[in-house]
Amino acid sequence: MEKAIVENKGVEIKTGFFSDALREIVADFSERSQEIIFSRWGVFNSHSMTLEEIGKKYSITRERVRQVIREVLKKVKEKKNDTLFLQIQEKVMLALASNGGIMGEKELLFALGKGQKSEESSVSFFLECFDNIANNEIKGELAFSYSLPDFDIEKWRAVKNAAVAILKTQKRPLSAEELLALMKNELSSFDLTKEMFTHYLEVSDEIKQNTFSKWGLAKWKEISPKGTREKAYLVLKEASRPLHFRDIAKKIDQYHLNRKKTHAQTVHNELIKDKNFVLVGRGIYALVEWGYKSGTVKDVIEEILKKKDGALSREEILAKVLEIRHVKKSTIVINLNNYFAKSKSGTYSIKK
Repeated sequence: MEKAIVENKGVEIKTGFFSDALREIVADFSERSQEIIFSRWGVFNSHSMTLEEIGKKYSITRERVRQVIREVLKKVKEKKNDTLFLQIQEKVMLALASNGGIMGEKELLFALGKGQKSEESSVSFFLECFDNIANNEIKGELAFSYSLPDFDIEKWRAVKNAAVAILKTQKRPLSAEELLALMKNELSSFDLTKEMFTHYLEVSDEIKQNTFSKWGLAKWKEISPKGTREKAYLVLKEASRPLHFRDIAKKIDQYHLNRKKTHAQTVHNELIKDKNFVLVGRGIYALVEWGYKSGTVKDVIEEILKKKDGALSREEILAKVLEIRHVKKSTIVINLNNYFAKSKSGTYSIKK
């Protein structure tokens, strides 16, 4: 039988192991009880059925369906000393141990089931049967997750709070390495590897990772961008340079920030109305926070000369304008000749 490796952590699991194990462990139950379990968890089916759907199928009430499920779970738990039950439990615990002792529900199911629906559904069922695997959830802090019985939630909270404090101070997304380095003093009392630290972050509700593998507060637009403008902002921040609106649209799709295809014209229409973006060339946008200013090339030259409070050579003006505008040199020269005073020495100033 084909084998799959869970997260390259050394936990080796045969494809179909959990669904085969579930079929075997409930084999001595009534056929209807087995079918109800398979239907409710979506094992060997295209989807999990609701209590109402199962009730209609067997002409019983939803409460009776719940009762059957409770009875099956109780009977499976009574097999906790059986070899097969212990093997299943061991594989789940090994996966948790390989990921810092705690994993989000979705991540744990995928790590063990490798994206196979019947496998993930079977794991989900077995997680209802283990007494020594804890499930955790702290609203606003800790996402629904599973952990080993000796996992220290207070240690996790201390690490998470320290990371939140650093991110609030830095006010920007950071890689796990950057975050760890800045938290060196706070974590000196913890025996925490980079891998374990990352697993701690993965189950946090307050801290999330963006598409560029950087961590930040979940509410930040650089972490969880919601609209076209926020997604464009994230793309530009990552690029660290102005981009054409067509390139911004392509990168939004390339980084899987949109479920549907992003239309370039939509990006252009959104950014041109937003004061956080500035058009610095034909279709090219930059962020105002980079120091770019809105206005025509004439306006830009005028502001440069005002700041200088005097005259500048053509080359000096060209260099300064090109720092904040993506335009042809000839366009700048035309504006200089048409709207500004030129001295005998070749310098330019604002016309009186």
